[in-house]
Parts: sequence; structure tokens; C-alpha cells
Amino acid sequence: MQENQTSNIAPIDPQVYAESLGADTRKKYRMFAYASTWFGCFTDVVMDNSAIIILYLAMLGGSESMIMLSTSLVGMVSMFLLIPTARIVDKLGAKRVINISCYIALASYLMMASGAFFGGMGKYVAFTGCFIFCISKPLWMGAWMPLLSNILLPKERGDFFGFMRFSYYILSASILSLVGFAMGEKPPAWVLQTVIAMTGILVIGRIIFISKIKIPDHVEVKRNIGKSVKEALSNSSLVGFCIYICFISFAYMTVLPLPMLYLKKGLHCGDNIVQIISSVGIFGYVLGFFVYGKLVRQIGIRNMQFMIHTLFILIPLSFFFCGEKTPYVAEIAGVLLFFGNFAFACFYCAFSQETLSLAKPGNVPMSTALCQTYQMMGMGFSRVASSFLLLGGILSTSWNYGGFTFNNYQTIFLICASLGFFGLALVILLPSVIRNRDNYYNP
Repeated sequence: MQENQTSNIAPIDPQVYAESLGADTRKKYRMFAYASTWFGCFTDVVMDNSAIIILYLAMLGGSESMIMLSTSLVGMVSMFLLIPTARIVDKLGAKRVINISCYIALASYLMMASGAFFGGMGKYVAFTGCFIFCISKPLWMGAWMPLLSNILLPKERGDFFGFMRFSYYILSASILSLVGFAMGEKPPAWVLQTVIAMTGILVIGRIIFISKIKIPDHVEVKRNIGKSVKEALSNSSLVGFCIYICFISFAYMTVLPLPMLYLKKGLHCGDNIVQIISSVGIFGYVLGFFVYGKLVRQIGIRNMQFMIHTLFILIPLSFFFCGEKTPYVAEIAGVLLFFGNFAFACFYCAFSQETLSLAKPGNVPMSTALCQTYQMMGMGFSRVASSFLLLGGILSTSWNYGGFTFNNYQTIFLICASLGFFGLALVILLPSVIRNRDNYYNP
């Protein structure tokens, strides 16, 4: 079935189409969707959760601020591109936009891998490759939810997102753990180049499996982008959700990459130790995604969100007490990263589930793009702020209190925990906490 064609026929409601498929067909398409993530996940995991890019940029001579800034690029670029992406999806169709994003991701990873061939300019070449990848991410994100809306019923969302991320994180964590054990304390450049290049090539599998999912022929929706945004913003439940998501992402998203940089630059751990600890952290995602579906059915989405917020305070607060003289600090950091990633896994599944619950039929691309924009805005500003704090010498490299010595990394963890605590005042904006029945919300 061709997804894109010129037609005057009105688009088919995604939920009506999903119901018409039948249980067996929906199950088959879910398997294709899972398989597409098993190949495409490595580009996202290596950029967002693994130490590979951090170690590679450090090897090429990148500064602490450049490395931290590279982790913020996805959020900053997505913040500006997700809403325009909704219009692109309306024009080209979800599957075509996904294919475009995959080709950009492939080119970007090959560019990153080539960085070591450019001598002193290599860090800038690799950083540019990171930036180009970040252009592909909002294209993928903006098209993924509209695609899934054609093959998922509301009752299937929680289990789908939980198992999808559980499966691809256990796959990526296992392989990246083996990479960490194999590459040694000081790996040569070609080892990291090979890992990065192969990561890019694997994204071709995403293209193959997405092509097997049959959705209605795409009918270009000539919708005014301003009108679409206005329609999405008219749902005050969605707006409140976006504000909460933006703030809590700003408070917490620095906590995920910062421990790897702290271990490498602050505690001077070997590259293999840093990569192994980052892989241990990825297994935290695995557990979170594995238990999410069952857990959210048992305690409900509202209690789940309260639990996540509590962990978003406790995890950075615990990192604050991990100093240079702390016994077994690397092992403790690994445990904390495991539970920190567990919390984020639950957060991301809940975010995806609630995003689709708030996306009004007929305006799904824009509604989901708006939610994702606010989430990425919080993440981007969080990591940019951390980058500038490390770059500008705004924070003291060490300070004493109560007989204990703390460094600038620990100070950032304390700031994150404090922001999370103040963010408790915003939980009333969640539609699962206080529901406005005059707005669209279909949990």
C-alpha cells in the first residue's frame, strides 16, 4: 500500500483504522514496530545514555563544556523543530518522514566516526555530526506517534511502550556492556570509530521494518500550522501537562549524562569503567520498561507520576553526597545511575502514554509535537545550563560545609534535587491528578 498519494478523500481516523485491523494484525504490526526500534535504538542510546560519544569527544580533545553541550543538542534542536515537523508529517506522511530521519541519522554517525581523521579539527567534525543527528531526532519523534496511533488501541499503549523500550534497552545494554569490557581502559580511536559507524549503519533496519507496517494511504492535510497550534493549546489539560513536563525535565535531565562526565573528568576513572557503569545504568532502563506496564495497571497513572517525581528528587540528592573521598564511589554511582535510569524509563513511558491520551483525533501530530517540544525544551535548557555552569567557572570547583568538601559537579546535583522539590507545586497540572472534564483526555 502506498502511503503518499494525492487525494481529495478525508483522512481516516487513526483509532477507527486501528479498531478495523483486528487483534492479530495489530499484534503483527506491533512486532514490526518493536523490530524497527531494535535496529534504530542504538543511535538514540549511544547519543543519550551511553558514554561512547562522551569518551570519543574527550579523546578528540573536547572540553567539559563541549561534551556537556553535545548532550543538550537533542533537546535544543528538537525544541525548535518538533512543531514544524508536525506540518511536515501532515504533508509527507509519517512513514516517509521516518525514512528521511533514518538517512540523516546514518550520515551523521558516519560523520562522527570520521572525526578522528581530521586531527585537531576532529572534535568539531564529531560535534557537527552530533548536531546533524539531532536534526533527525525530531523528525523521527514527530512521525512515530502518528504512526503508532494507527496500530494501537488506548488499552494497548501502556504494555506497548513498556515492552518496546524494555526490549530495545536490554538489547542495547547487553551489547554496549560487551563493548565496555572489550575496549580496555584506553581504547584506540579506531575502536570507538568502529562502534559509532556500526551504530549508524544499523538504522537501516528501522527503515526495513517500518515499511512492513501498512497504514492508510496518506492524504495531505493542508492545515494552517498556527490554527493547529491554537487548537492544541485550547486543551488546557494538555497545556498544564506540557508546563509540568517542561519543568521536571529541566530539573532532572542533567542528572542522566552528568555522572559519566563526573566519573571521567572529576574522578578520573578509566574509559572502560565509565562505559561499564553507563551500561549498568542502561539496565535500569530495562527494569523500568519491563515493570512499567504491570506497575501502572496496579497503582494507576497518578500514583506512578507521584512515585517518579519523588525519585527525581532523591536520585540527584544522593549523587550530591558522592564525593572524591567517598568509599566505592564508582560502584555507588553505578547503583544510583541504575535507579535514576529506572525512574526515567517510567517517566518516559508515562509521558508517551499521557501524550497519546491528550492528543485529540484530527490533530494528533500537532498535539504530540507540542508535548514533545516542551519535554525537549526542558531537557535542552537543563543541559545547556549545566554546560555553562561548568564552562564559565560560575560554580566554585570546591567548597566546604560541615567538615565535608564538595565540588562543582556535586553542586549541580544539589541544584537539580532542589528544583525537583520545588516542582512538587506543579503536580496539580497533571490531568491524572486534577481532571478537567471539559477538555479532551482519553486515558
